[in-house]
Amino acid sequence: MNKLWLAIKYYLRKNSFYKKHLQTPINNCRYFTRNCVYYYKKYSIRKDKEVQGSTLFFIIDPDKNHPGLTDRLKVIVCCYYIAKINGLDFKIIFDQPFQLAQYLKPNLCNWVADWNSLSYSIRNSKLISYNGVTIHKLNKQKKQYHIYNYIGYDIFETNHFPNAKELWGQLFQELFIPEKHLLQLIQSCNMSLKTYFAVHLRFVNALENFEPGHFNVLSLEQQENLINRCIHAIQQIIQQSEGKPILVFSDSQRFLDTVKTILPNVVILDGKIGHISYTDQRQLDNVVSKTLVDFYMIAQAEKIFAIRAREMYNSVFSYYAALVYNTQFTIIKV
Repeated sequence: MNKLWLAIKYYLRKNSFYKKHLQTPINNCRYFTRNCVYYYKKYSIRKDKEVQGSTLFFIIDPDKNHPGLTDRLKVIVCCYYIAKINGLDFKIIFDQPFQLAQYLKPNLCNWVADWNSLSYSIRNSKLISYNGVTIHKLNKQKKQYHIYNYIGYDIFETNHFPNAKELWGQLFQELFIPEKHLLQLIQSCNMSLKTYFAVHLRFVNALENFEPGHFNVLSLEQQENLINRCIHAIQQIIQQSEGKPILVFSDSQRFLDTVKTILPNVVILDGKIGHISYTDQRQLDNVVSKTLVDFYMIAQAEKIFAIRAREMYNSVFSYYAALVYNTQFTIIKV
């Protein structure tokens, strides 16, 4: 039954009619129901504490399923914007399956909070949801707003902000800078800022079993064909690089091993590849570190290329990395 439900969600997400006309109202109904459950299980009419100021909390509930890191960061930045335009403080509770603050620390906004910061009295708090479309107008008379439910959409894009790209990158930098250990890992790559090209490819399950819920499995012949087309695209990037280093990033270890064999001058960073939502706790630190090192190394490139094909997943990982420092971003279809 679970596999059937994953298949249904996979095909719905690829359906343009569903995404345009049905997804938001359906999600609103789902989120309303979930918030009712939260109210019933966690919240009370009784006053539990005195609360100072007015704050919007983005909360990662460890008992719920969540999307990948990029989707979470997209939403966090957009929720921060909602807090800013309403004159509210902004806090994040993100300590499962890992603590975000161990990798990214506050820059201009002290967003770190814990569960003890929350008031579960409806006299203090109100639950709202982030549906990727609505830019909430919030009343400061309510001391806390709690967001448990969200979809990984960018409200600046869905609301057609003319400065959507610049705004997201600016707000990301206001929120985050790498923690000391993550910064050391980035610096250990020994690549100076804006001196190399970055190439990103997201295969998901096209070449190996990477993530449940995606049904883009290929035959061996189709896999070889796809690999060859992607290698050819990288060779074309090398020809226009004018001798600059080429860093290749992918979710497929098989593809990276092939690249190292065929194109030995291309740079492949070490680290454990994985999806943060489906990684064993023993390997999670390595996977999170690798993911964020890749994100920042892509962001700091002179040019970023995303290679895409109909058999691959149209990842926005490298696109949002490009927004951090307003880096030139190019999609190459193969």
